[in-house]
Amino acid sequence: MSDATTTIGIRILDNEYQVSCPESEADELAAAARDLNQRMTRIREAGKVFGVERIAVMAALNAIHDNRRLHREVGAGNQVTPDKVTELTKRVEQAVESHRKTGG
Repeated sequence: MSDATTTIGIRILDNEYQVSCPESEADELAAAARDLNQRMTRIREAGKVFGVERIAVMAALNAIHDNRRLHREVGAGNQVTPDKVTELTKRVEQAVESHRKTGG
């Protein structure tokens, strides 16, 4: 049975993005967006990294590093959700690119 697609609005670093996802994943994606926003806000406020694209790369790198460490610590291995990480990374990249093109 296929899952219907929905579009949700997410806010990251004072910018609004529209992201499509299966309806069953909307709450999880919204929570991931809030986490990403918090991570990027902390990086921006630290004042050591400049530019939304660089902040996004650092936040993604930190999130993946945390994920890998967590999986290693619980003995689940490093390859538990590589497809999901790849999918979410692509969505973030698309949102950042879309934002850059619109000049927002």
